[in-house]
Amino acid sequence: MKTPGIQRVWQRTGTSGKLLWVLLLPASWAYRFGVAVRNLLYQWRCARANALDCPVISIGNLSVGGTGKTPATIWLAQRLMERGLIVGILSRGYKRKGSGPIILSGDNGISSATLDGSETLAAGDEPVMMARIYGLTVSIAKNRYRAGLELLAKKNMDVLILDDGFQHRKLKRNFDLVLLGEDVPGSLLPCGPFREPVRSLRRADSFLITGAFERWQRWIEADGGRPSFQAMLQPQALIGFESDRRKEYPLTLLYRSKILAVAGVAKPANLYQTIHEYDGEIVDTLEYPDHHEYSAADWQQINRIARDVDLIVTTEKDILKLMRFPFARGKLLALRVSMAVAQEQALLDLVIGAIRDHGHHQDESRT
Repeated sequence: MKTPGIQRVWQRTGTSGKLLWVLLLPASWAYRFGVAVRNLLYQWRCARANALDCPVISIGNLSVGGTGKTPATIWLAQRLMERGLIVGILSRGYKRKGSGPIILSGDNGISSATLDGSETLAAGDEPVMMARIYGLTVSIAKNRYRAGLELLAKKNMDVLILDDGFQHRKLKRNFDLVLLGEDVPGSLLPCGPFREPVRSLRRADSFLITGAFERWQRWIEADGGRPSFQAMLQPQALIGFESDRRKEYPLTLLYRSKILAVAGVAKPANLYQTIHEYDGEIVDTLEYPDHHEYSAADWQQINRIARDVDLIVTTEKDILKLMRFPFARGKLLALRVSMAVAQEQALLDLVIGAIRDHGHHQDESRT
């Protein structure tokens, strides 16, 4: 979990940050050793990766949060659906309270379980966001192979997208798309934000760079030059909920509005930047840990600070957890963003090629 304290350690700022970084080095070395052993077991096929009867496209990264994996998953799902494919998403449902597999169908709309917050607790905030705001079908389980089996047993699927899947080696995939963000090669957890060393990127089929493009591009070219694409998050609109109906507002609503910004995400800087770009006045900010579960005390704090503002602006992930609390009508809104990919057709061609290759291999195995 990222906090200002751990950021000081990762960036080695100040005396305390440098000291803690040194003290955490043994834990980081132990973590690195564990990751190396695990990867070798899969490389030597001592550990088994299970295959599904459907092509799987993995979207993941090397670091902890903030590169745009979920927006990239939504972008890819939408583009494949536009081409007539039936798409499902496999998610672990990070920080959910439920234990069994759950399938959320995008055509169900906002339900009473969404409104009272029980669905988010059971499935996780990102799966509920993908299903309820974007209308996608999401299967949730800690074991993504089981999530895939559950979904394929109930629905016909042309392709499955494995959300945050680069480190989930238990499931075979046909294509690995890895996102690279502002965090550039550095220390592994807990001394830095990286979950694997940078050499693990050799497993990737393609890269989507959302930050520090030039630095990552130099590394990619030096390591063999696999296909890489540049992407960025773009604001689209503001959304709010009235009972079980979603309402969309133009971004110009931010203009000269006094705003309380509320964020429970890894990197809220994009939210603040958009508000400033549309000449909104951020009166105050409330930052919570990523995937934060809002309590009645949090709601009271938000409402207390929001007495003197025009709008409470949050993220799509957060609004689904805040909508169970009462707010003044039209005051709580979320910034809707989308992933914009440069040369997206070239990337889609690679993905669709991997999907077709899976079908050819299956046809050959039947003959």
